[in-house]
Amino acid sequence: MPRRALLYIAALAALAAAAGLGAALPQPAAAAPSFVDKQVQMNVLLLRGYIDTQAQVDGFTYPAVADVKQGGNLDAPVWPGNPWTGKTMAPGTTRGTYTYRLKADGTGYTLTGHLSTGNYKLSGGVPAWLKTERDEAGKAGLALLQTYVEAWRAGHGGTPPAEADLAASGAVGLQPGVPVWPQNPWKHAPMAQSTGNGDFAYTLTDGGAGYTLKVHLAAAKDWVLSGT
Repeated sequence: MPRRALLYIAALAALAAAAGLGAALPQPAAAAPSFVDKQVQMNVLLLRGYIDTQAQVDGFTYPAVADVKQGGNLDAPVWPGNPWTGKTMAPGTTRGTYTYRLKADGTGYTLTGHLSTGNYKLSGGVPAWLKTERDEAGKAGLALLQTYVEAWRAGHGGTPPAEADLAASGAVGLQPGVPVWPQNPWKHAPMAQSTGNGDFAYTLTDGGAGYTLKVHLAAAKDWVLSGT
């Protein structure tokens, strides 16, 4: 076939393709995250490393939201920057910033880096085996508290102590025969009346003649003891 005819056929094929008459051309793949977004991801990973390291030092107590920022109480030797602005990486919702959220009971968190498109989300938390171990320690502490309550009753005509008296520095904790006050395994501090894991609730019942004691657990429902 003459060369001129071959060129004519090739030109027709090109026109047909441009008009959509030929086979569809392959579409380009979705764009990969930009290089700057990759920097944001690496900075969020660095923050997670700081959070997890401090939590381990503090007995798996995760830092408060207010502490996870430059100048907060998070031990961070090199604070990351926002590669989009050239400034310090800070909490926020715009690209190059992050959002840190702590679970209500303090046993886990989410850390989200905000990219030019979408987010980069990480999470962390207390291992299940550690929750179980510390819950058992909390139960043992509550059982010890009950022996102190019963010792008080024995010396006060069977009447349980007032709610305000059941504390390490209260009348029950200072009574004779209390060599040690049980510790909250999460805070490494004396167990106290609060809603936090490892602490307890004490309530008088039966018009003040009885009581209930319960310890707040992380891996299970509160554990309850009572006296009548």
